Parts: sequence; structure tokens; C-alpha cells
Amino acid sequence: MTRLRVRVFAVVSILGVFLIGEDRAVSHSLEELESELFAKERYIEFVDRSAPGFSLLDAKGNRVSLADMRGKVVVLWFIYASCPDVCPLQSEALADVQAMFNQTPMRDLVRFVAITTDPANDGPEVLEAYGPAHGLDTSNFLFLTSGPDAPDATRALAEDYGLKFTSTEDGYQMHGVVTHVIDKSGRLRARFHGLKFKPISMLVFMNALTNDSH
Repeated sequence: MTRLRVRVFAVVSILGVFLIGEDRAVSHSLEELESELFAKERYIEFVDRSAPGFSLLDAKGNRVSLADMRGKVVVLWFIYASCPDVCPLQSEALADVQAMFNQTPMRDLVRFVAITTDPANDGPEVLEAYGPAHGLDTSNFLFLTSGPDAPDATRALAEDYGLKFTSTEDGYQMHGVVTHVIDKSGRLRARFHGLKFKPISMLVFMNALTNDSH
């Protein structure tokens, strides 16, 4: 059994505790769960505000909006395909989270969404290839763009989410690493900062949001 499969099995087994009987993610209030996670997870920031909306294009040119994903929990991050360092690391870390979550009955209630901040260069072929190249399951993953005619639109959107991408002279973009979690009603509920968060923390919080009726 590969290391990833062992990890998936172990984390899904742990997550299973939260999916049956008197699991905390369901039986406790979301506020109580947030307090518990905040005490254990140093890289999580809880928020509660309307997530900035968007209407963007997927690899096939279909228009996709945040409003289209109402009723789903959305895991959202901003990257660009030619990024040489943290972008692929973030995408691969979230591919691991996706693989774990997709082993649960709630897989169809979550969408993993990456948005490129380099629409001029990340065209349809790049968007199509990116997910599989980084281990993301395209059954519930999308890589979106504003298209080359609106080259600055997604960087402006990233700033609406509190994340700045600054172009350098050598063609790269300096930026932080943040993963945003949006609830089923379209409210931004959490930011996971960096790459050192515990996958189980994100998994348990995602599960709680799939069960939250508010």
C-alpha cells in the first residue's frame, strides 16, 4: 500500500468517528467545533462574512459562478500554473485533502476550486492539464480563469479575499498561501494559512459545514 493510500485510510478512519453516532462535528454547534479546532490548529482563522462572488470560465469555456455552487461547501485557492514553488505545493496538499474527503459519503457536497491569477498565460489547455498533473480529482475540482481579455480581474478578486499577488520583473508573482472555505450559503467561514495546517482539521470543518443547516 502506498504512503498516500495509507494516509488516506488513516485519516478517513479518524474522520469516520465524526460521521457516526455522537460525533462532535454534528452534535455540537458549529461555534463549539470552531472553538475546539482553534485551540488545536494554529493555522486556521475563522471568519463569517459573505464570500466575494465571481463569474469565471472553466477549461471548456463554460461560465461558472460562486452562486452556481450554492448548497456545496467550496474549498477555494488562488494560484497560477507557472508558479515554481508554493502554488504546486498548495495544490498537491489540497489534492491529499480532496482524496481523503472523497472517500466519505459527502464527496458530492464539496467543490475544490482553484482560480488562476495569470489569465493571460493560463489558457484552456493549461487549465485542463493542471488538476491531473497535481493529483486533483476532476470530478469535484475546477480550475477557473477570467480569460485573457480580463488579465487583472482574478488578481483583483484575490484581493477581495484578502490575498495580494504582486508581479515581479522576472514574470513571477509574489503572494501568500491561503485556502478559503466557503459554506453552503456562500459565506466565507475560514482561512487556512500556509501549508502546515493539519488535514484532519480541514476535513472535520468541511464535514461540519456539509451538515450545517444554517
